[in-house]
Amino acid sequence: MMPQEYVDIKVPSNPKLLRLVRRTVAAACELMGFDPREINAITLAVDESCTNIIRHCGGGAYRGDILVRLRMLPDRLVITIRDYGGAIDMNRLRDCLERRRREIQSESSVRPGGLGVMLIHSVMDQVRYRTNQNSGTVLRLVKHLSKPKGI
Repeated sequence: MMPQEYVDIKVPSNPKLLRLVRRTVAAACELMGFDPREINAITLAVDESCTNIIRHCGGGAYRGDILVRLRMLPDRLVITIRDYGGAIDMNRLRDCLERRRREIQSESSVRPGGLGVMLIHSVMDQVRYRTNQNSGTVLRLVKHLSKPKGI
């Protein structure tokens, strides 16, 4: 593998088309040498991210494209997911994530909602959002190889 390779996927915000994204993510992970468990987890995290765009951007009425870039570096996979909907409320996102963590830690019953965001944060090594009302949101996910290929 070259020092940096990337794949861009552009799909309309249609849940049926996320199958293409999942298959491409899984194939890239396999090429990089992630183990099957990691491949499933990363693929699920990306699928959940794209599903959240479709469900929540524009009040659930987002009809734009979703851009996914997979950058395959020697020691990590960098996934950038972009939508062109409105900005997300980062305070609300943080509150939701924190509530879910407390519920799980206290072993109380976990209410629906927000579990996908928690999954994304638990699977990926780095999760960063950049959001703007006029230009949408960019989600950057990073997953390091536990043992880079060739070692």
